[in-house]
Amino acid sequence: MKNILVKFLYLHGVVLPFSTSANVQVANLKQDLELISREVAGLRSEVELLRRENAQLRVVVQSFSKKANSDQGISSAQLVQVNGRLSSIEKKVQENAGSQVKMQTNVNQQMQELIKQMNDGFEKISQGPTIPTPAMSFSTDYPQKGFVHKVEKGETVSSIAKKYESRVKWIIDANQITDPTKVSVGKELFVPQK
Repeated sequence: MKNILVKFLYLHGVVLPFSTSANVQVANLKQDLELISREVAGLRSEVELLRRENAQLRVVVQSFSKKANSDQGISSAQLVQVNGRLSSIEKKVQENAGSQVKMQTNVNQQMQELIKQMNDGFEKISQGPTIPTPAMSFSTDYPQKGFVHKVEKGETVSSIAKKYESRVKWIIDANQITDPTKVSVGKELFVPQK
């Protein structure tokens, strides 16, 4: 199924870079396509059901007409009533066919918009920095004495360093923290002390 989706996207001008966010976007698009397909299939079955009912009513009307012509028991008022019902059903069938065409057009427009959005997203991803960021190096030049502190809500590396009269650099190096702004609550940090 994945190969079919990739071929479909390729045929519609979608460029697929190798990235996890692209996989997520493709999966989302796949789900959207499946939902749209189900809706279209439902409309098709409704239109087919109405066509069958229309054909059955035509047969009934024709049999009534033949019977009316051969048998004077059916009044012309009843025949007019049956013809009116038949016309009403034919009108509903035509309206449903029109709705199906509108929905198909809408689905096609949405697909084109999704493809455009995906291409724009892939272009942004591919335009990102191609030079990998250098790996952070951590120093071992910090006091080996200290204690473990469990991060609480609202605390930062800086506030922990102030609280225990330590240094931010020591805490970062001791715990090998790559992004000091993203220290999660509940994480245990070694706080070096002189």
